[in-house]
Amino acid sequence: MQRYTYLKLALKENGLTLQQAADRIGVTKGYLSQLINNKIKEPSAQKLQALHEVLHLEYPPREKNIGVVFGKFYPLHTGHIYLIQRAASQVDELHVILCHDDVRDFELFQKSSMTKQPTVEDRWRWLLQTFKYQDNIKIHDLSEDGIPPYPDGWDEWAIRARKLLADNHIQANAIYSSEPKDAIRYQELLDVNTVVIDAERSFMNISATQIRQEPFHYWDYIPTEVKPFFVRKVAILGGESSGKSTLVNKLANTFNTTSAWEYGRDYVFSHLGGNEKALQFSDYDKISLGQAQYIDFAVKYANKVAFIDTDYVTTQAFCITYEGQEHPFVQAMIETQRFDLVILLENNTPWVNDGLRHLGSKAKRKDFQDLLERLLTENEIPYVAITSGNYEERYLASIQLVEQLLNDKKENSNEISHYENRSE
Repeated sequence: MQRYTYLKLALKENGLTLQQAADRIGVTKGYLSQLINNKIKEPSAQKLQALHEVLHLEYPPREKNIGVVFGKFYPLHTGHIYLIQRAASQVDELHVILCHDDVRDFELFQKSSMTKQPTVEDRWRWLLQTFKYQDNIKIHDLSEDGIPPYPDGWDEWAIRARKLLADNHIQANAIYSSEPKDAIRYQELLDVNTVVIDAERSFMNISATQIRQEPFHYWDYIPTEVKPFFVRKVAILGGESSGKSTLVNKLANTFNTTSAWEYGRDYVFSHLGGNEKALQFSDYDKISLGQAQYIDFAVKYANKVAFIDTDYVTTQAFCITYEGQEHPFVQAMIETQRFDLVILLENNTPWVNDGLRHLGSKAKRKDFQDLLERLLTENEIPYVAITSGNYEERYLASIQLVEQLLNDKKENSNEISHYENRSE
């Protein structure tokens, strides 16, 4: 970074134009432009001090100690956080560089046990959310597309890394890493001192590879902001009085986790005075949005799995039954919001009239069950039907299905170890 280039960044951070800053310190816009572009060899100390005061900067300026951490964060884990926090405590400003490569990242996903692939945006969000209260930590990203995979491609990688640092005016004093071999290359190619932290993983013995292979086994090493990505969502479907709400509660208690209740019932009380007769076509999009919020909350605080009472297919089934037509917004939710396991309960338990139920006859119950099955098939949603009318048998069968879900691994999950370093 050149002598006064940091003043450009300060102007931007303070939301000031050149003219506004010049007016406040009593100089011309042209003079200030020349100053921040290092065209004035001996600027007035008085004017410099005034400018620093306007920009809320220390004067005379103290040379900042700048640190850098490179990483894939695929996914972010507590070992990464330990490295970043150790580094942040040693510098004035820490720049965390998120490295990504479409081909490499997809291959890592294919060889993992993850059910979905983290996007670059997911990884950005994890970092931003985790460190949002630490102003001295800045997040950037570096595309590694086209660079030969580790351990090759160091020269090409270094060219891009140097450009990123230069473009963001990052004049690093140290690069922090937990990989001694990488530390040597960082120092050689970027000409920056490198600090190795906990290379033996004595404090935080975890790697992204381990989490990709067995996320639930290493659950305690997954940060709070990352856990929702791995949570498995189990939806329990069924008609009125099919016992789904009671089963959801039992399963959530058994697995010591969260559940999302059926929002439609709450909506009837909060918006319709407790009577479904006031329900109309325009309510179903609101019900779907409310259900989505309930699900998001349950997933955020879940312990590996979240149980969902009623999904969007069920909401659509009620809309067709009561309004005679599908709702396009509900259909969009069906297509975009999927679950890891859908359990459909046969509607063969005793019907209980709780004041909100109207489909109690044998014919109506069968028609609704057939509609649920048809909508699931039409929308290509895999489901498991539990046909027993015995509550205990349903409960035990559901437990078995959930345990299978949580223990499920991809058959081809051997890791390519040479992808793990350079950007951990």
